[in-house]
Amino acid sequence: METQLQSEEMRADTAVSQNLLGMMLPAHIMEKLEMGVQPEPEQFSCVSLFFTDINNFKKLVGDVSPVKILQLLNVLYTQFDAIIARYGQLYKVESVSDTYMVAAGLSTSKDATQQEIAECTAQALKCCSELQKLVASMNFRDIVGDYPIELRIGIHSGTINAGLIGTKMSRYCLFGDTVNTASRMCTTGEPKKIQVSTQTIEVLGEDDTFEFEIRGDIEVKGKGGRNFFGLLIDDSFFLGKMRTYWLLY
Repeated sequence: METQLQSEEMRADTAVSQNLLGMMLPAHIMEKLEMGVQPEPEQFSCVSLFFTDINNFKKLVGDVSPVKILQLLNVLYTQFDAIIARYGQLYKVESVSDTYMVAAGLSTSKDATQQEIAECTAQALKCCSELQKLVASMNFRDIVGDYPIELRIGIHSGTINAGLIGTKMSRYCLFGDTVNTASRMCTTGEPKKIQVSTQTIEVLGEDDTFEFEIRGDIEVKGKGGRNFFGLLIDDSFFLGKMRTYWLLY
């Protein structure tokens, strides 16, 4: 009887551990770990990546108590997590302070078709719209008083290198120019808007579900890419321009 109880407890502990890992790691990485296979670093030809942040967050931090800031972020990210979970092709990479990072397409194979990549990108754009509508509808008066909580979102698509880092509290990390550009799409954006790169629109292909409004050219400092043009400053960074759009939602 005691042995049976111990076995049931072990199974329950294993289930809890797998559930926690499943919330932290992509499904295809979990599958390899469960089979005892150490995941190798991999490259995806096209992943759509979006960042969100809170407009004027630094000023908010200076005006509101740390406890209220933590409460605000917990309320927001609990809602965000629930929305992300409804999209099968989206993976929450991480949240750091007011920055929330999501990738679309990591669960597809390296040989994913253009249609599959387009479907992943469409999910990302739909999710971006849903997040903006959510924040616009929420009342944060009890937490931050009359301070306006407005979201900025930026999305970009391109090649991603990814891999599992560490053995304790392992993290699935993304690297590459796409990460840098997606981040800048957010930080150069405007409150209540979703800034979209030309590359993301191109990835959608013939999908005409979404409407875009041209924003124009923005100044971008980052690693070089074929869709940038500008003055070379040094071996790795330059100041150039990039054509971007607003997603109408």
